[in-house]
Amino acid sequence: MGIYQRIASLLPERIVESFRKEMHYVGISIEEKRFVGFLILFSIAAGGVAALYFYIFYPEINPFAIFAIIFSVICGGVYFWIDQMAEGSGKRVEKVLPDVLELIASNIKSGLTTERAIFTAARPEFGMLSVELKNASKKILSGERIETALAELPQKIKSIALERTIWLLVQGIKSGGQIADLLLQLGTDQREENGMRDEIQANISMYILLIFFAAAFGAPLLFGISSIIVGVLSQQTANLSISSADIQQYAQMSSIGRFFGIPTAGITEEFVAGFATITLVVTSIFAAFTIGAINAGSEKKGVKFIPIIMAISLVLFFAVRIVLGEMLGNIKNFL
Repeated sequence: MGIYQRIASLLPERIVESFRKEMHYVGISIEEKRFVGFLILFSIAAGGVAALYFYIFYPEINPFAIFAIIFSVICGGVYFWIDQMAEGSGKRVEKVLPDVLELIASNIKSGLTTERAIFTAARPEFGMLSVELKNASKKILSGERIETALAELPQKIKSIALERTIWLLVQGIKSGGQIADLLLQLGTDQREENGMRDEIQANISMYILLIFFAAAFGAPLLFGISSIIVGVLSQQTANLSISSADIQQYAQMSSIGRFFGIPTAGITEEFVAGFATITLVVTSIFAAFTIGAINAGSEKKGVKFIPIIMAISLVLFFAVRIVLGEMLGNIKNFL
């Protein structure tokens, strides 16, 4: 057993099994323990280098936090990338599945045997499904039961619709029903399901756009303007002929300070800018999760929107601060 396999053996079996399934869907032929072990070792090395760099040049930043972030981003990013590739292949298969089922049914009605009808329907334009159909028909011709050969298709393609369709088809074959009629009905049902899914996505697109613009444009605009206003007010307060003791006394007289029994401190522009940056990052993450849940029914489908929303919001926030800072610079100097 190599070092990669030994490292993977230290992990829970369900983690390795999850990687194995996703790798199987996308056609990665590397042994799963070797792949996971290499990924863990590479993530540790990358995280260690990043932590050492920050420890030397930025000692005020916790190197252990940097290591944890880099390690999590690499491992989670690789798994998410493989998972998205598998789901993307499954979505493409669901689009052509009605045509494949109807073509197989037509071949059976024309007099071809079931295995020959499946092999003939495996056309290049059907992509990954075409390859798996050819493999299934070859297994059937070599003597394997048709139910067993077809049941292996969902293990190669990540698609709930395909898994449900194959299960119904296998049950129909076992019960001795009319396979051609069953295939036509399954194809019609899948086509209607695809149409309903497209219609639902069109109806909810307005909600998705609303969430996206609120998180990517609305929030940074408001935070950018408010931070500059706080800076202007702070400059005004600094030039007033009021002592610091009086200002502290007025701050302690606030309702919040009396309620909690603690004195309140003056809010500065830097504090508002830091608070806004953290809030925009958190808002971007949850907005992306919400978009994924609304659009595809799963929060993880929205992870790909996190860097887009976060980049737009942060760039717009600092751009607003720079532009308004230049425009109100004269007012600050006058004050």
